[in-house]
Amino acid sequence: MITFLKLGGSLITDKRKTHTARPDVIKELAEEIFTAWEPERGPLLIGHGSGSFGHIPAKKYGTRNGVRTEAEWAGFAEVHAEATALNRIVTDILRECGLPVLTLVPMDSIRTEDGKVKCWDTGIIGQCFGQHLIPLIFGDTVFDSVRGGTILSTEDLFLHLCHVFREPPRILLAGLEEGVWEDYPENTKLIRTVHACSPERDPWLQSSEFTDVTGGMREKVHLMETLIREEKASSAVIFTGTQRGNVLKAYQGLPVGTEIIR
Repeated sequence: MITFLKLGGSLITDKRKTHTARPDVIKELAEEIFTAWEPERGPLLIGHGSGSFGHIPAKKYGTRNGVRTEAEWAGFAEVHAEATALNRIVTDILRECGLPVLTLVPMDSIRTEDGKVKCWDTGIIGQCFGQHLIPLIFGDTVFDSVRGGTILSTEDLFLHLCHVFREPPRILLAGLEEGVWEDYPENTKLIRTVHACSPERDPWLQSSEFTDVTGGMREKVHLMETLIREEKASSAVIFTGTQRGNVLKAYQGLPVGTEIIR
């Protein structure tokens, strides 16, 4: 089975402080992934968010909505520089822990049309899988034929890949929150299972507490529900990566956080 694992920006950075990574947290996550990963049991693809690196300038310049003016293009370049700076940190730590990751920079290979992926040679990902390498992708700026430029989140990238691969992957989303709360922000009622059987939006879902130009928790859940309903993903788990052992448990299929199933 193919596994997509996202390390959320709120988890690997301090989103209250600009350009602030959490290397100790990233290292703990890397060690758990190294323990969990068994190439013979199926390919693994890792993605990560931008957190306090990319989201802050992205919001300042409105990059996701389009890039047209000179100032907006300067912001476009700044967001890319921030996203790749964090990716370098993540890549180095994952490799130091023994994981054979190969970073694929979205801007280099993806073109979009009005925010949707139009062109992406995903064959290289299959080649990585065949050689027991772990592709590493991340939210990034890309050139867009309608908007000039825009931003693709890690979930956007996952969405496209789910429609590319014949085998529906399982999706693991490690973030800061323990899962999906029925009573956010009081956070006393954790929802253990969400059944993706109805297209209606859940009124209790809230967006992210922090600066997140790509939608926050509400959009994550809705996207996962859609993918599972359409049988483009087998299941999804939203859980906290701050509790040691959770990534390992999620990878092994043990219950953590909130699971979204058909």
